[in-house]
Amino acid sequence: MSDLLAAAQAIEDQLSLANNLSGSLHGYGHSTYVVEDGVTDAALIDQTMVDAYNAAIDNVLATSYLTAADVLLDEHSVAINNLHTAINDLVEATTVLATVSVVADMAASADTTQEQLQVQAALATTDMSISESDVDNYNAALTDLNTYATQAGAFLAAANNQNVTAAIDSFAAANNVAVSSYTAISYTQGIDQMLIMWGSNTSIALSGYNSGNTITADQIYNQVGFYGG
Repeated sequence: MSDLLAAAQAIEDQLSLANNLSGSLHGYGHSTYVVEDGVTDAALIDQTMVDAYNAAIDNVLATSYLTAADVLLDEHSVAINNLHTAINDLVEATTVLATVSVVADMAASADTTQEQLQVQAALATTDMSISESDVDNYNAALTDLNTYATQAGAFLAAANNQNVTAAIDSFAAANNVAVSSYTAISYTQGIDQMLIMWGSNTSIALSGYNSGNTITADQIYNQVGFYGG
């Protein structure tokens, strides 16, 4: 940014000088004085100035000024979008498997032999089986739901943790890399570790920053009224 300031000010100085010369030479033009050749040369803008200015603009456009907090919030948004997709996939997969509830209701009310025969007849005339593909879609959606909920929370927690963001910003500055130029970012809940990589040789790992805000499976099960089975 300092290069852009210097290049812009250099041209700005020429424009200012040109404006002042314009007023002065206009006055002399209405007098009997003869202005010496080359007076306005001092205000000319040369190619070096143009190149420096345009190059500085290109450098600014190519540079990312995002901080660690900005990047982590972006990752949180990505995880949230993926979470919403997982929820939609789960709803769709659950709808496909809804026939199981119909079968369960029929089986629950089949107390007599006659009722059991009716269930048998219904199953014989209507395919109420479920496919491996349907179950795979359901299980995949559930797994994605857990994965992206974990990621979203971890990235948002990191973005709001000044110790974490300061460590990332300092590391990036010390290694002369833009925070946003990272090539991979991941969070592993089992060891409470976020790993950010810039290429294959530069990386930072931050561990333990969620030790006080991790919600357990048992806590969630209690919230939804699931007590094992």
